[in-house]
Amino acid sequence: MYVIGLILFFIHIVAFVAGGANSVVMPIIGGKMATATPDTRAALITIADTLAKVGKVAMGTLLVSGILVLWLKYDWVVPNVWFWVKMAGVVAMLVFISLNEVNARKARTGDMAAAANSKRFGQLTALAFAVVIFSAVFAFNSN
Repeated sequence: MYVIGLILFFIHIVAFVAGGANSVVMPIIGGKMATATPDTRAALITIADTLAKVGKVAMGTLLVSGILVLWLKYDWVVPNVWFWVKMAGVVAMLVFISLNEVNARKARTGDMAAAANSKRFGQLTALAFAVVIFSAVFAFNSN
């Protein structure tokens, strides 16, 4: 079981990197949407859609592998309060990702206010991601 736990943790980290890349890139793409020409906006939407698919797979992988790692490595014992801060960050990320999905549908139809909001939702997701990273360091490396 030890090796399986390590493999799951590896998968968790790879998904974390893929999802984290989205948290960095999406606010940049979102920031360009409101001022982009229609052709450029279409290209940005295509890129954002592809990244969103990768992000969804990464988030699903993180949720499943995280639960399995908590079970196999920690035997369902939560290490400390920082773990719950991390989970709050994960919930915040899910909320902001969901809000951005709704917002993105509006932006695709040409809603310029939604295009402008895209940057803000991306930034909020990135902030929640930073909370997850920061709290994970303390959750899994404390004495």
